[in-house]
Amino acid sequence: MKKLTKHSLIYFVILLFLSIIVGVIYYNNFSLLVFINTSFFVSGTLLSFSLLILVTQNGFFDGITYGFRKVFASRQADKELEQDIRNEMRDPSELLDPIHVSPMIIGSSLLFLCMLFSLLVYYNS
Repeated sequence: MKKLTKHSLIYFVILLFLSIIVGVIYYNNFSLLVFINTSFFVSGTLLSFSLLILVTQNGFFDGITYGFRKVFASRQADKELEQDIRNEMRDPSELLDPIHVSPMIIGSSLLFLCMLFSLLVYYNS
């Protein structure tokens, strides 16, 4: 549990600095509105990417890729080659298995919450 918290905070700090750097580079200044805009895009992009990895790791796309392999391999003239192609290729869930996505989700969610808090401060000031 401590390791997950540490990794999540590291992701959060890296994303926070990335939002600040992107805001300064893109807008040539830094304000609360710039931070809100850049942190929204950075956290939204990483959150979407990590949720896509999570869905793929759970095997949602395995059946789809198996169907595509079966259809494209059946068009091969050699039946032994068809069997080799199907057995040789790994499922997407096996390819993405070593990626630990929990710290990415927690870190990007923390940045998103920080953005929402900044948005609340911006509209109440």
